[in-house]
Amino acid sequence: MTFKEEVIRLRRENKLLRIRTSQLERQNDTLNKKVALLEQENINLHTRNKQLEEQLNLALGRQELLEKQIESLNLIVEELRQMVFGKKKSSSGGGENQSGEDDSTSGQTGKRKSANRSKESYRRAAPKDKDVTETINHPLTNCPDCGTLLTNLKQIIRFVEDIADLTNLASLLKKIEKHIIGSGYCPSCKRRRTATDITPQVSILGENTKQFVCYLSIIMRLSFEQIRCFLTDTAGLNISDGEITTCLWEQSGKLKPEYDRLFAKIRGAPGRHYDETSWKVQKEGQGNYCWISRPTEGEEAVFLMGRSRGKGNAEELRGDVDNQIGISDDYPAYDNLFKNHQLCMGHPKRKLRDLHESKTLSPISRTNCNTTYGEFSKLYADLEETLSTEYEKDIWLQKREEYMNRLREIAILSDNDPQKLKTLKQSLKQNVKYYFTCLLQPGIPADNNKAERGLRHIVLKRKISYGSKSQKGADTMGILCSTLLSSWWNKPDNFFVAYRKMINN
Repeated sequence: MTFKEEVIRLRRENKLLRIRTSQLERQNDTLNKKVALLEQENINLHTRNKQLEEQLNLALGRQELLEKQIESLNLIVEELRQMVFGKKKSSSGGGENQSGEDDSTSGQTGKRKSANRSKESYRRAAPKDKDVTETINHPLTNCPDCGTLLTNLKQIIRFVEDIADLTNLASLLKKIEKHIIGSGYCPSCKRRRTATDITPQVSILGENTKQFVCYLSIIMRLSFEQIRCFLTDTAGLNISDGEITTCLWEQSGKLKPEYDRLFAKIRGAPGRHYDETSWKVQKEGQGNYCWISRPTEGEEAVFLMGRSRGKGNAEELRGDVDNQIGISDDYPAYDNLFKNHQLCMGHPKRKLRDLHESKTLSPISRTNCNTTYGEFSKLYADLEETLSTEYEKDIWLQKREEYMNRLREIAILSDNDPQKLKTLKQSLKQNVKYYFTCLLQPGIPADNNKAERGLRHIVLKRKISYGSKSQKGADTMGILCSTLLSSWWNKPDNFFVAYRKMINN
């Protein structure tokens, strides 16, 4: 190959190389642009991925919050359902036993145990001879079938306790006295004189009727309509709502000194129970609540009715001198009210029991609730056992420290606790020492059941009469309930004798 041919070949190859280079450069530029686009797209994807991760975290947090809210709402719905329709009994009949544990968790069959009663408990006791009002003889000397004279005669005594003939009940109960009152004019005094006081009305109700109306209204919890019907059916006595109101008001005025005496007596007890419930006042009322205070010793009670739910009512019940142990629930009105405060152990136990029996919780949450309820029930049972022993200061103080530590361990929060359980545990943790004030001195119970039992009578009365019409009526009810129920709960031999004694003292 000549030099010229070689040059031509090289020029041709150089030209091809330049063309190829130009193509590669264009391809390179295109690829560089694609790389830039891919890098930008990658940045955008990373940014989008980060945003999605943040949204996912927010969604998970919101889902967790919604699950807790749904769980809380399910618990509220369950409580409302129980309030409206009542609590369903389990098929096994399981319930709470005396030790504070559920039969369903204690390995028992759950069947209700029969009471250990004797045969005598199903029979009426023979009345005393002094109480017998009539004796009827049934003699027998000859055989009723053949007429043969009987030998080895014996007398068998049986009693029939009954009330008077119902057809003559009105004539036996109702008494109408006609008073002929002498009157004359005195020339010296220049005044007309009467042998006794003259009432404005021609016919009035007697003292026995007024006391009986109070008995029917307060002790028997009858409404005005029921009182009218009862007096009409039994005594043939017609009475109006206004007369019933006047009877209650007059009797409350006569029982006011006894009401003040009850206040003084209750304030002298070593410990006092406090609680409140609703009592509606239709108009001119201070509030729609009824407060109660009962001593740890005795069956007396003092009521304040038609009041607000403010702390001042608890202070009025307590009095100026705080030398007692106050027993109450954890309502904030009682905070810092007593020098020594005992919180009711029964309230958190019932709340834990409701969580234990709830059907709306998740399995993990239910396990935590069951564990907490079992540990608290055992602690409560041990506390009651200690309180049933003879008081020994050093031993009881040592037990108090032990129980406080156990309650602190029970109140430790867990991530899987439902919100209601967390709130309850936080309350227990904050008030640990107040649940064991009962171990500082003897005679102080660990629960507030005595006040709740006292309010039960008021709750039943409220369901029938729906409260009071005015504040004056609420104050009247407070005096009558305090005095009459205190006397009735002390179980006198004759309630009306005790009633009259309270008025005459």
